[in-house]
Amino acid sequence: MGKKLEGNGLYESSRMIIPQHKEAILRQAKEEMRRARPILDEQQWETVERAIADSLNEHVTITLQVFGAFENRELKGIVETVNIYRQEIKFNFDDEWEWIKYQNIISAEG
Repeated sequence: MGKKLEGNGLYESSRMIIPQHKEAILRQAKEEMRRARPILDEQQWETVERAIADSLNEHVTITLQVFGAFENRELKGIVETVNIYRQEIKFNFDDEWEWIKYQNIISAEG
C-alpha cells in the first residue's frame, strides 16, 4: 500500500478512463484524420464545368467526385439544376437528389 502513495503511484495504478475522456480521445483521433480540400486549377475547373453543362443540357449521366473531410464520395447521376447565386448544383442519383456546392466538386467525368 505504501508504494501507491509515493510519487505518482496512485494515478499510475488506476487504469480507468471516464467516458468523457474516452470521447475526447476518440474525437481528437478523428480530427487528426481530417483532410484539407484540394484546390483545382483552371483546366480542371473547365473540365468540371463542361461535364456539368453537358449533363444539364443533354441529360447525360456524369460521375462526380465530391470532397469529404474524411473520405471522398463518387456519385453517378444527372445535373437537374444549377444555382449560380448559391454556387451549387442539384444532382439526381439513385432515385435521390442532393445539392452539391461547387467548392466540394473535385472532378467530373461524362
